[in-house]
Amino acid sequence: MDAADITGMLEKGRAIKTGQGKGAAGMTLRDRYRRTMHFQRVDRLPNFEFGYWDETLSGWHAQGLPPEVNDESSAYAYFGIESWNSFGAHLGLLPDFGYSVVREDAEYLVYRDGNGCTAQINKQGHKSIPHFIDFGLKDRKSWEAYKERLQPSSERLTQDWPRLAAEYNRRDYPLSVWFGSLIGTPRDFIGFEGIAMMVYDDPELLEEIVETHCVLICDFLARVLPDVEFDFASGWEDICFNSGPIVGVNFMRDVVTPRYKRITDLLRKHGVGIVWSDCDGNILPIVDCFLAGGINCMFPVEVNAGSDPVLLRQRWPDILMQGGFCKMRLAEGKAAIRREMERLQPLVRAGGFIPGVDHRVQADVKLENYKYYLKLKRELLGVGGTPQYDESAIG
Repeated sequence: MDAADITGMLEKGRAIKTGQGKGAAGMTLRDRYRRTMHFQRVDRLPNFEFGYWDETLSGWHAQGLPPEVNDESSAYAYFGIESWNSFGAHLGLLPDFGYSVVREDAEYLVYRDGNGCTAQINKQGHKSIPHFIDFGLKDRKSWEAYKERLQPSSERLTQDWPRLAAEYNRRDYPLSVWFGSLIGTPRDFIGFEGIAMMVYDDPELLEEIVETHCVLICDFLARVLPDVEFDFASGWEDICFNSGPIVGVNFMRDVVTPRYKRITDLLRKHGVGIVWSDCDGNILPIVDCFLAGGINCMFPVEVNAGSDPVLLRQRWPDILMQGGFCKMRLAEGKAAIRREMERLQPLVRAGGFIPGVDHRVQADVKLENYKYYLKLKRELLGVGGTPQYDESAIG
């Protein structure tokens, strides 16, 4: 999940009302979430998932998925998947740099985005992931234009907050407060290579960038935490690849972790004890950095990249996790799906773990396999949610 995904998630909300009423034991989805993450018994686990590639749902239409199931919300309702809601403010550039087309022809579009970066997309076939040509934040001089756009302001918080706060205080679903990013968003401004080099070329500047984001985040949290009892806090980093963080473990430990601690201390002062930051890739080298900074829940625990939930629980027995089912198994067939499910079963029984696919479901996954995964997840792992189709014939 990237920053654009997060923004869209916050704008449309994540509360899918499937199964959010009280269950047979009188538990709401909010109760189940909080109890699961505190290693307490529940009647059934929350059934949370990460979503789908756009091509996945469109491809499933030819395999029997009803045509009206064409986005995440309708898919969650159809498959009987539950979810949470999330509230956040505008924690990015305010104002941003605006969008403009640099050049365009029949094959390519080159544009400058709101982050001040120049990118190119291939217009032929499926829309490609943008190829970034240039990044706007390079040095201390260019930083000044970014810094002035990352200052605390009441304008960042929706004017509808009093009404939303009153509504949230009557909820029966889990609610997170979004705290954004300390190093993932700067990476978007600077680029992969640029931020990896800045750690060595100008570490003081990169620390100032992290500190600026921390001040902005803490200002926002101080405005909303007194008004609502949030169930957890969620952020986004995505600063790891298959061997660890692009900025190095030392920078994470010495610079980023103390700022995490300031954020999580403020959260815990207001009763928010569950905190995760979405980070793909291999997080094992920096789990200690996250934990020392008060981030105690790992998400989405991307197995194929090296973030195995079984290994995480072995090394850190009290760690919380969400995700952790290897997405690669879905395309491999039912036997592989069952093996992965059975591998995770002891962790689920131990508590503190909400299982789900460790990223978006890819387009090469058959609808039949995905329905089998969900049925098995209910049967073996005890998650909730009721699909809009008969699961009895799936097997």
